Amino acid sequence: MMSDGTTQDEAVLLLDQRDDVLVATLNRPRKGNSLSTELIVAIGELTTELRRPQGRFTAVKAVVITGSGDKVFSAGADINDLRGLSESAARKQMLRGQAVFDSLEDARQVVIAAVNGIAFGGGLELAMACDLRIAAPTATLGQPEITLGNLPGWGGTQRLPRLVGEGRALEMILTGEPIGAARAADIGLVNSVAENPLDAAIDLAHRIAARSGTAVDAAKQAVYAGGRLGITRGLEIEAALVGKCSVSPEQQAAVQAFFDRKKRPTTEKESQ
Repeated sequence: MMSDGTTQDEAVLLLDQRDDVLVATLNRPRKGNSLSTELIVAIGELTTELRRPQGRFTAVKAVVITGSGDKVFSAGADINDLRGLSESAARKQMLRGQAVFDSLEDARQVVIAAVNGIAFGGGLELAMACDLRIAAPTATLGQPEITLGNLPGWGGTQRLPRLVGEGRALEMILTGEPIGAARAADIGLVNSVAENPLDAAIDLAHRIAARSGTAVDAAKQAVYAGGRLGITRGLEIEAALVGKCSVSPEQQAAVQAFFDRKKRPTTEKESQ
């Protein structure tokens, strides 16, 4: 039973903590895992909890987001939530989704999207708000909003060009035509393609979780700062974050361990 009285199967976002990795599954399979207002709120609540220093997920160092089933990551925003909106209401809804996706990108943990199938519209925007993306060979990714007389509104016009370049991003946005996983990997939209993207994402998450959490968070901040604020400010932030990491317990322990290994006498067996 969940805290709101629903069962785990009824929840729109399923959470499964596996040691220091949290798997979050979009759970609207009969609706293509579309991003309803309820699901967007649930993702926002998760990002809030991930930021709490002493919250429910204090031990979580990496997050994997995937879709229920094996054919759809997320088909995008729930069209029922978009029908008949006024200009003001549509703008507010876009700002709400942007804020949730921004908070996901700003999480102290690395966030990996396991794109197990279709990722269209808001579904692709959610995947792009993650730090890394691993796609199934059968996955298709696209921003089809233009076919409905509109444009991406949850960050697609901003994150897609940063990942694949303006020309490729404009082609995808202006035609609304999806691309396959292999093409997505070629242009940098996904990091890799794997037969089982969930297993591959969890494996990658565990490898990153083994690193210093302070350094992972700082590296994310530095990379995103350059994209948002420009290289000059990004370099200033990078230097400041290196300074903070230099006095962290994790770096001090790692440096001491390095020198301890250097001092350790080499045995005859090790020298062979």
